Amino acid sequence: MSRIINNQGNFSEETRRKVLDIANEHLKPGVSPSQLAGTPYTIAVIIPGHNDFFDNDPSTSADLNHLKEEFEAYGHQIDIVKHSTDLQSSPAYKLLGEGKADAAIIFDPIVNDKLFEELERLEIPYLLTNGRTYKIGHNYIDYDNRKGAYEVIRYLHGLGHQKIGIIAGPKNHLVNVNRLDGCKDAFRDFKLPWVESHVVLGAFDPAHGYEAVKQLMSEEPSITAIFTLNDIIAFGAMKGLAELNIRIPKDVSLVGFDDLKLSEFMVPPLTTVRRFRYDISSIIVKVLTELITNKNISEVCIGLKTELIVRESCAKMSNKV
Repeated sequence: MSRIINNQGNFSEETRRKVLDIANEHLKPGVSPSQLAGTPYTIAVIIPGHNDFFDNDPSTSADLNHLKEEFEAYGHQIDIVKHSTDLQSSPAYKLLGEGKADAAIIFDPIVNDKLFEELERLEIPYLLTNGRTYKIGHNYIDYDNRKGAYEVIRYLHGLGHQKIGIIAGPKNHLVNVNRLDGCKDAFRDFKLPWVESHVVLGAFDPAHGYEAVKQLMSEEPSITAIFTLNDIIAFGAMKGLAELNIRIPKDVSLVGFDDLKLSEFMVPPLTTVRRFRYDISSIIVKVLTELITNKNISEVCIGLKTELIVRESCAKMSNKV
């Protein structure tokens, strides 16, 4: 809310109007957002303890910073704490067990993590974001990563591509699973063959993109399009394709995910999926504080839209030379 009031950030006009309506109704002269919020809470933001995602992906750092700023604008305290799937050695497990958190955000959750059960046992309200489960009762506010990935495959199929390679992130990260599930949905709907060897898992890292694209194109040179499950991987893939003298998009079309600012300045500009990350933090703050104060809420399931941004890194099959 604070960024909208100060006319900062990339907000839709509808979001800006709704928030300003709330502000006009509730914010009187001299009243700060933190005073409006009332009781200050301590929020644990739980991130993976061993995760090169954060070291290499600026979109993740931006998401965390926006989240921190939004909570602090309302007077709440944020504790960013690392977590390992071995609960007994996890700093997050220790913090939660000490009763120091009023609520938790699991940022970039892991597949089959026992932390979900621990939070429920301790009766600590929580939300998943940057990846979600499909289990009933797991609260989440996240971008629709699954549909975003689906739209990429739909687009590539519409251009005539039948052999599509996928360079994915870590297999145990739910955000990666969500995007892969979207790919599988689309492959099924468009009757494309799902070939496991055409999917290369690894880190959300440019080095992974660089190495994986060389592996893909050496093992299956008939691939005509590659979908990387984030832009950072795509940047590495661009370098690898250039070294193989494979032209983008004349020989191979390339698509990323996240729409980092650098993506439109790559050569060629990268087609990618945009997440409207500036809108999500204010929604998380509002909903999480409601979960703390309103015990009647049984489940929160909020999916935010993504948008395919078409640039110059893809071409129709008929245009290939």
